[in-house]
Amino acid sequence: MSKQLIMYNNIQPLSNKHAKWSLSVENHEFISHMNSSPLLATEIPFAAIEYPVIFSATAVEGEYMPLAVMGLKDNQNLLLNDKRILSTRYVPAFIRRYPFVLGGDKASDVMTVCIDEDCQFFSKDGGKGNRLFQDDGSHTDFLKDVIEFLKDYQHRADLTRTFTKKLHELDLLEPMSANISFKSKENENINVGGFFVVKREKLKTISDAEALDLFKKDGLELIYAHIQSLSNFNRLIDAISAKLENNK
Repeated sequence: MSKQLIMYNNIQPLSNKHAKWSLSVENHEFISHMNSSPLLATEIPFAAIEYPVIFSATAVEGEYMPLAVMGLKDNQNLLLNDKRILSTRYVPAFIRRYPFVLGGDKASDVMTVCIDEDCQFFSKDGGKGNRLFQDDGSHTDFLKDVIEFLKDYQHRADLTRTFTKKLHELDLLEPMSANISFKSKENENINVGGFFVVKREKLKTISDAEALDLFKKDGLELIYAHIQSLSNFNRLIDAISAKLENNK
């Protein structure tokens, strides 16, 4: 799988210049180019019901990122409906936090609330949607909730790194690839690769102590949810097949 492109185009710190801005996110057009979305470890059981959940190596040695797969090729999202809204019941937190994000130096514990100023869902005159600031300049309840969500996201992202490091330490992750053929005029073939999965055979080789540690930290639940989720690749294959049939 290719690494998903970032959603943000113009990240700027939230400030008093946004005093009259309001927000109403009406669709997921901003992820139409993304074939996957990062997941927090705690999201895996929920996402696994509808998405294939895989792991992608990051730039940091021994760290991996869980991903919810939405397409089988670059710039392909197969899960958006005609209204450009995700057809799944569960929407990853990475997507739900848009157009907000925490920026700054995490090492110094100083993080700044930022927004994508180019987000099409902002109204700059206090019109449609939820206001970010009260008339007196204080945060609205909406913005307070957003900030708490961002803080929680950051905390869970740290836990996710701990979980994937453990998978690496136990040597549970294996690279996986597949070649998928479709019967069409073009006889399209798609090579899917560059991602990692947990193999049941490797899981059976860890010690009883390691298995118990994973169990007590809910790691086994996440692993088995991930393994079961791989059958959801069929959903994406069916979506491509349906499009090819319609194009005949």
